[in-house]
Amino acid sequence: MYNIIEKAKDLGYSAELIYINREEYSIEEGDQTYSRYLNEEGYGLRVFKDGKVGFAYSTKLSDSILENAIESLKVSQSDDANKIPPYNKPNYINLYYDFDLIEVAKEKIKELEDIKKEKINVINLNSTTWISKIGIINTEGLDVYEKRSGISVSASGNYKEAGYVGPEIYEYMSFRNPKTDIQQLKEKLVDKVMITKEKNKLDFKPKSVILTPKATYSLIFPLLRYAISTENYYRGRTPFKEGESINDKLKIIDDPTIKESIYSRSFDAEGQQSKVNTIIDGEIKTFLSNTYWANKTKRENTASASRSYATTPIIYPSNISISYKEEYDNLDDENKIYIDEVQGVHTSNFDTGEFSVVGSFSWIIKGGKKISLREIVITSTLKDLLKNIVASTKKREIQGNIITGNLEILNVSIV
Repeated sequence: MYNIIEKAKDLGYSAELIYINREEYSIEEGDQTYSRYLNEEGYGLRVFKDGKVGFAYSTKLSDSILENAIESLKVSQSDDANKIPPYNKPNYINLYYDFDLIEVAKEKIKELEDIKKEKINVINLNSTTWISKIGIINTEGLDVYEKRSGISVSASGNYKEAGYVGPEIYEYMSFRNPKTDIQQLKEKLVDKVMITKEKNKLDFKPKSVILTPKATYSLIFPLLRYAISTENYYRGRTPFKEGESINDKLKIIDDPTIKESIYSRSFDAEGQQSKVNTIIDGEIKTFLSNTYWANKTKRENTASASRSYATTPIIYPSNISISYKEEYDNLDDENKIYIDEVQGVHTSNFDTGEFSVVGSFSWIIKGGKKISLREIVITSTLKDLLKNIVASTKKREIQGNIITGNLEILNVSIV
């Protein structure tokens, strides 16, 4: 790797090489049980010269990767923003637990199997473990490397009895520490499946909507990820404006330093030290960027580059933490709808934040009991959702890239 960087430098190019190795083991139980072992390795090389950039990747390291990158540079358009990321020395976070991939995957699938003792129909169980090794070097002296481990578990099931088949409910957890307790996932799945024993029609106008962390990840995260990109802001393709007032009690940050999240990192995909970025604190504070878009817009680089070895860097958040000043132990009320799963977010207008999606799993509370609803349609905009958040639960959880509690939101159209 270092020889290729030196060769590029001798030829008059600035160059950057990313190296990724991922070792993964998974076990899946459904109609059949099977396991899979994966070991993937790859290299991505960018070369820079006179405002042009070339790129090539390979699963084997040889001089041809440099030749191909230089060849692709010849068709690149010159742009002053095309500059190699600068030298950087990150403050490392320990994101690695030393464990046996196969043994831990087996332990977690065995823990999941307890669900089969419950009165639900278990459709699928999955346990996946992995270790990733990531390194980046360049001609400017950058040389960063770290190991990151991770574990994910998931389960799906439904209710079946006397000819009635309920909808499939899916629950998922990801974490780094192999000693993490997954009891909460099992309890959630069983509780939610039992709610679906019957479905009822919504027969009143709800006071508000409660989005669970799972629904927030499915609905708000994709729209927000797109809206807070510096590239989209530069192109006029976001509903947000810098300094725009959103919600005085709302704070949203992107925090890549949360150790237990599998999306955390000591450095981004260009080797720049990870930063905690405040996106919203009452008003729009920051749009996320990588090196190119920071240069293009003459803004500070938020170190939000993401990529595989086979792609060039894009802007992508790490862990989006949503907090609200009005917090309660619970938000239970018989005049509210609780939404846990949504479908169809990909059909939204991401430029404006407008959406109309299906709430495939939701419930109301009557007499202290959770009553499942038939599918509902939820219509609003990203900006209106954020503006109309009025409360959050104190208990927060990690769901994918989101860390939040249940969020109560007013003025959402439900039919």
